[in-house]
Amino acid sequence: MRWLISFLIVAVLAVALAMAGRYDPGYVVLVYPPWRVEISFISFVLMLVGLVVGGVVLLRLAMLTLNLPGIVREQRERRAARKRDENFVGGLKAYTEYRYQDAEQSLGQWQGDATRIGLARVLAARAAEEMRAVPQRVRHLQEATEHGAELAAQLFEAEARLDAKDAAAALTAINRAKEIAPQHTALLRLELKARQMTGQWDEVDRLLDALIRANAMEPGIAMQNRRMAYAENLKRRADDDRGLLEYWKKIPADFKADPWVARAAARAFMQRGGHDTALDALEAALGREWNEDLVALYGEARGSSPTRQIEQAEKWLRAQPRDAQLLLTLAQLCSVQQLWGKAQSYLEASLAIAPSAEGHVRMAELKAQSDQPGEACRQYQKALALCRAQQVI
Repeated sequence: MRWLISFLIVAVLAVALAMAGRYDPGYVVLVYPPWRVEISFISFVLMLVGLVVGGVVLLRLAMLTLNLPGIVREQRERRAARKRDENFVGGLKAYTEYRYQDAEQSLGQWQGDATRIGLARVLAARAAEEMRAVPQRVRHLQEATEHGAELAAQLFEAEARLDAKDAAAALTAINRAKEIAPQHTALLRLELKARQMTGQWDEVDRLLDALIRANAMEPGIAMQNRRMAYAENLKRRADDDRGLLEYWKKIPADFKADPWVARAAARAFMQRGGHDTALDALEAALGREWNEDLVALYGEARGSSPTRQIEQAEKWLRAQPRDAQLLLTLAQLCSVQQLWGKAQSYLEASLAIAPSAEGHVRMAELKAQSDQPGEACRQYQKALALCRAQQVI
């Protein structure tokens, strides 16, 4: 479109000039003794324009000639840059197509601007890791660090170390990266995994708080990690009566009623002799959500009021009349109180609903208690048969 407009303008000017020359009576006389030239004014204007245009063209040609080496050099540099870009894109394509050997060779040898060299070496290191080529990975990461991609290099180093279950080395890389980007959410997630692997559960609590504040973790995943942290911290404090109780008080009520957390708390309190506190934790959790593991643990607790414990279990039985584990728990509680008749009734009911090795063992103990060795032996044989069947499955 632009050339068409230019052509029309030139055509209009030519027509206008031709018409002006036809009717213009003016002329120009050029005298240089002994010569004298007389030409029309229009011809003089055209000649002058031609001289100017020719001068400009000659000047441009001269400048082009003088600049020719630089132009050739720029063209070569552009071709080289285009070639480097093609090689870089080829390496990226190989990496995304899972052709890790091609990607490692291409990106590991690529040369260009420092920023992209660092990125290329990090990707080459990732490709080398996929091929389990550790020396190449180490070399590429070192070069990436030297070319300004230290954060990306340390992030990948932490990932690789975590995959290799080397949490200590992963934390070293994470700490280096945190010097560059302290609040990087990916770093916090990697550190969370490393702290979990090393059992640093207080740090896990802190990291979960930071990730939740940054909205960098799904609520469901955060809850799973939180309950794991609470449970592990309770286990760690099982040897410290005061520390265990203080930590238990700090746990939110919703998590106290979580089966996983409640089980860990109950075991920790029972280990320190706090059976009544353990029973409170188990009853609160079972009041919100029925869980057979907690029911079994309830039978192991020895509170200060065994009768109340049996009464509570019998209340649950009215709501869960066919729960084999609850019947086993009641049988265990009745045996502790030497209520042998009730214990046997509960055991028979449990075995009728769901035969189990534990039930047969307890029944064998009751039979042995009542001087029935033959029946006790048969119960032990049934328990052994069930254990063998479970191992086969």
